[in-house]
Amino acid sequence: MISVKTGCSLRRRKNQRAARLIAICLVGAGIASVLAAGSGAAAAAARPASSRLPASDWPAYLGGPRHNSYNASQTTITPANAGTLVRKWRFKTGSPYLASPTIAARSVFIGSARGWFYKLNETTGKVAAKVYIGREPALSCPAMGVTSTATVAFNARHVLTVYVAGGNGYLYALRASNLKVEWRSAVGIPSTKVNNYYNWSSPTVGHGKVFIGVASECDRPLVRGGVIAFNETTGAKIAQFFTVPAGAKNAGGSVWSSVGIGPNGDVYATTGNGPAARPRLDRSESILKLDPTTLKVLGAYKVPAAEVTSDGDFGASPIFFGSYVGACNKNGIFYALNQSNMKLAWSQRVANAAGADGQCLATPAFDGTNLFLGAQSSTIGTTTYPGSVQERVASTGALTWSTPLTSGVLGSPSLDGGGLLVAGTFASTTAGIYLIDSATGAIVRKLIGGKTFGQSVFASNWLFTANSNGVTAWALPAAN
Repeated sequence: MISVKTGCSLRRRKNQRAARLIAICLVGAGIASVLAAGSGAAAAAARPASSRLPASDWPAYLGGPRHNSYNASQTTITPANAGTLVRKWRFKTGSPYLASPTIAARSVFIGSARGWFYKLNETTGKVAAKVYIGREPALSCPAMGVTSTATVAFNARHVLTVYVAGGNGYLYALRASNLKVEWRSAVGIPSTKVNNYYNWSSPTVGHGKVFIGVASECDRPLVRGGVIAFNETTGAKIAQFFTVPAGAKNAGGSVWSSVGIGPNGDVYATTGNGPAARPRLDRSESILKLDPTTLKVLGAYKVPAAEVTSDGDFGASPIFFGSYVGACNKNGIFYALNQSNMKLAWSQRVANAAGADGQCLATPAFDGTNLFLGAQSSTIGTTTYPGSVQERVASTGALTWSTPLTSGVLGSPSLDGGGLLVAGTFASTTAGIYLIDSATGAIVRKLIGGKTFGQSVFASNWLFTANSNGVTAWALPAAN
């Protein structure tokens, strides 16, 4: 989860594992606990220590508002011992799961395809509480429950709160202790005749606000996309930004992804396509920098017209690495921008074009030096594979290694401080969750089968996964 520069060196050593372990000194500096509080660094630092979650937790989608998908404090599970991981428990009620597990306060929080949101005991998997937060029926699109991944954070009153978007168009604030509804606010209420609005986006907490994207379910029909900011304690709407002008013919620019908060506190969002004849309409197919108070556009980068493909969304959330912000587009290209001016620093193709089942939807993990990406159809050498995982140098995008997979990666990979990379694959009968040595790209083990979209997460010296086979906790044999 760490991307802030400190006096600790994060340069690559000949012994790469040693280099990764150096990153752990950041935890001692307190930076990990600041980011884990679920808000921007400045906002988190202002909260008392009693209102911060420990670094061993995974309290939000992609690890936190920087979206680094890296828990440097978790060094117990490594490529050397990952082959011995054993299943501690599995929770299958409500399967399948498209949301990712959130780990905080010795609990696992996750929403299911059936519309129920659960709080599970971290060590046993037993249900501690549950609440129904909605499910869309199949009308013009497939039926959908809860896809949004929860964020757990202390609100301004120092109450530990779970923020999650329901399958019914509302954003919820739930008391973490018992999942009592503190407030709910409308993001976009679905029609009863067609599947228009749907909460794909996972909430991001910072600046005393909850930020969330506005999107359609499957473009049938498109809706007017945007970002909304709500008061974290009361649920009152504070600001709203629209990606396209008003009017039914202008619908599009959905924010399927989750908002990120940069090191200087600015808010970043990625957007989807505009109407069929105008895919780049206004702020569509863009990476945006927004003012955290007003959501006014401070800077933007739009996919070049020559690189636009059919259904070419930014489905991936923005990630911050060094002085850059970046995201992968469904055209298969990852774009890295300078945060200061939103100008292109570099771009690299990581997957084939969308028309060839190429899509790149995953946000990479970042260990302080390198990016670890997952993609669908990928050409390695002269051979095309259904999917791949890759390591690239963050400063240039240069490829370090690429490992082919028999199924495509849709959900985001994650990384621990022990050097283990986890990537889930979605399509085909070979789909499942792969454990990979981040230093070499070697596959250590296929942990479990099943279609996997949700991110696997490292917390409390365990690994937690969620897919079509349920929510599962894994640990080394000797771990309690």
